[in-house]
Amino acid sequence: MESTTWFDHPSLELGLGLNIDPMVPLETKMGRSVATTKNDLVKDEVIVLEAELDRVNEENKRLNGLLAAMQANYAALQSQLVDLSSSSLSPTTRKRKGESADRGSASSEETAREEEAAGPRISKLCVRTEASDTSLVVKDGYQWRKYGQKVTRDNPCPRAYYRCSFAPACRVKKRVQRSAEDRSVLVATYEGEHDHAKPPTPSPPASDRPPAAANAGSPPRPVAAEDSTRRPRPVGDQEAHRSRELAERMASSLTKDPSFAMALAAAISGRFLGLSPDNN
Repeated sequence: MESTTWFDHPSLELGLGLNIDPMVPLETKMGRSVATTKNDLVKDEVIVLEAELDRVNEENKRLNGLLAAMQANYAALQSQLVDLSSSSLSPTTRKRKGESADRGSASSEETAREEEAAGPRISKLCVRTEASDTSLVVKDGYQWRKYGQKVTRDNPCPRAYYRCSFAPACRVKKRVQRSAEDRSVLVATYEGEHDHAKPPTPSPPASDRPPAAANAGSPPRPVAAEDSTRRPRPVGDQEAHRSRELAERMASSLTKDPSFAMALAAAISGRFLGLSPDNN
């Protein structure tokens, strides 16, 4: 019979049974233990924070209750103070206060009604001017400051707006516009009344001025307000009047133009030089 030894059975286990996995490195095992420790710490912190949040909520509820109680006490004290102050006043004092309040309201209402009923006083003045005059100036003895001009729908002529030179102490305003029926008539509309006298307007003696200048400086002739509503002229007279007015305006504008005057003088001098004997 053949003898057998332990060399013939290599599968025999010689381990000590320490439950150590030889295939898992030591570093991996240490990493797992560290991760487990961190997770435990995070869980503990979450538990602590939740407990702190619950405590803060409870404290907030308690403070809200105290605030509501203080507000209720304040309202009760304020109502008691009002009751005490009203009871301390005598009936005569309360009656006087009520009467004074009624009189004040009544006087303010009456003043407001009077101001609404009065309003600014409106007056008109019609002044006839030369047909060639295109200015919107009405000399009424007062001094004015122009602050605007525009064209209205019902009249192709522009409307000028003035206010008194004593503004804002004097609130009188004036609108000046040519009549739609007769362009030679200026219509001045006044709003309000002057609360001061007319300022002095010194003028040189009439003997020192030529007749033309004296006539130009004289105020325009006022005409009645009804003059702008007179019966219209016939068609033929209107056409002749418009043609004459257009010719006068063109002549006036040409004479006022310095370039036209220089050109006219040059043409006249050239004409005379062309007719001189030296040139012949």
